[in-house]
Amino acid sequence: MKGVPAETDFVVIGAGVTGLRAAIELAEAGRVVVLAKSEIADSTPQNGAAPLSDEDEVTLHLHDTLSAGDGLSNVEAVKVLLEEAPERIEELLHWSVQGGRGSKLVFTREGTQGPNRLLHAQGDSTAREIVRALRGRARSIKNISICEFQFSTELRVEDGRVCGVSLLDEKGLPQEISTSAVLLATGGLGQIYRNTSNGAAATGDGLAMAFSAGAEVGDLEFIQFHPMVLYLKKAPRFVLSEGLLGGGAYLRNMEMTHFMPKYHPMAELAPRDVVARAVVHELEVVNAKDPVVYLDLTHLNGGQVQKRFPRIYSTCMEYNIDLTTDLIPVRPAAHYAMGGVRTDLDGSSSLPGLFAAGEAATTGLHGANRLPSNSLLEGLVFGARGGKMMRNELEHGAMKPHRPARAANSNGPVDAGLEELIGEIQDVMWKDVGVVRSGSKMKGAVQHLQRLAERVAHPRTRRAYEARNLHTAALLVARCALAREESRGAHYRIDFPAHNDAKFLKHSVVRGETVRFL
Repeated sequence: MKGVPAETDFVVIGAGVTGLRAAIELAEAGRVVVLAKSEIADSTPQNGAAPLSDEDEVTLHLHDTLSAGDGLSNVEAVKVLLEEAPERIEELLHWSVQGGRGSKLVFTREGTQGPNRLLHAQGDSTAREIVRALRGRARSIKNISICEFQFSTELRVEDGRVCGVSLLDEKGLPQEISTSAVLLATGGLGQIYRNTSNGAAATGDGLAMAFSAGAEVGDLEFIQFHPMVLYLKKAPRFVLSEGLLGGGAYLRNMEMTHFMPKYHPMAELAPRDVVARAVVHELEVVNAKDPVVYLDLTHLNGGQVQKRFPRIYSTCMEYNIDLTTDLIPVRPAAHYAMGGVRTDLDGSSSLPGLFAAGEAATTGLHGANRLPSNSLLEGLVFGARGGKMMRNELEHGAMKPHRPARAANSNGPVDAGLEELIGEIQDVMWKDVGVVRSGSKMKGAVQHLQRLAERVAHPRTRRAYEARNLHTAALLVARCALAREESRGAHYRIDFPAHNDAKFLKHSVVRGETVRFL
């Protein structure tokens, strides 16, 4: 594999939907290096859909997004998303056809949503097909170099400006790359939790690097938990679409009771956070070592279920579960982070030379809770906007000279006790800063995490850097959640169960040791 160059015009960290779309936009202005810590195919979400088609009503979509955001959505960000979506979708459809292989992107509907709002791939993961189309387009542009297995460890900051990236290459050797600006498209932080739908790469790397470099981050108390993730000991935490609930499935506890009607008049069609909390309560009251609830579709037409949800059906069959005849064990899992690096609508962070987009960033688009399926479209729209604005950095920022790499790090044997340490972070977060929260438990979580700081302070391997990033992200989430003394959107506290608009109809902002609300 070709090595990473010592200098380039632009660096994009992350090679998913957001990073690739940003790189395509940037390539018009100069040389772009895209750094991916794994293979691109491994960095994509397992499922998802991009909303908005010609049949969609923008006003309805705007209303739905703002409603999900529970008072904290940035209306301008939502308008930008919806106004620029048609052009982003049209170019994506064009690139998909140009690729000449794989599955075809089409518009469908999911669950109870009215118009054909969702962009789906026929026969494959939508996110994977979108990435395939973007990757094909990016690789056709000579100004773009995609470098896989390059683990970014630190943002270089000189004279108050980001001017480069430190990284470990595929062999674990340190490298430096100088650039005019960096865009973070590193995705989420779901791996701070024991149970997550996120892949192994979601270790909050971009968030941790930006915070350590001095950038503002915020809204990290808002973590969306998906209520239904396949829960088998030897299976990945595969998300079971809420379209199953919209199609008439029931949730049953271990006593086979259909429990959702007692929690909400809409039963299974209640908001995602309500369903997640109901499931958690059912898990807590049962006397079992490893409790679950069950998703029940056995009363539905089996042929229609199989036809409507072919990928979910085939995945479950891999683990000997037949959706049409078997109950499916499920649990909630961390799914999406509404918070991240604070940016404006063009991806600019508070730190000159640093940009961010997608799940790694927060523009206020999602507010306190994300409307399902908005995230892929966010990556397309704000990835393109960030790339376009970042072009100007060639004019404003003189590139700093390349500096020699530091002494070689080892990427050899796994650090002693590292996986146990990561597991400890994940357990603390799941137990004390999870679906249902309280001040006393979160104070304990913050103190526990602070005691672990020294153990992640001097990373030398990729996994050790991931442990450090997980620790940073977890502590930020816990601190923000403790500071917000109300319940709003995905953030629910039993000691403050109501909204407090007078104090907290604001966004959390963290820089250094202080959490503010602005």
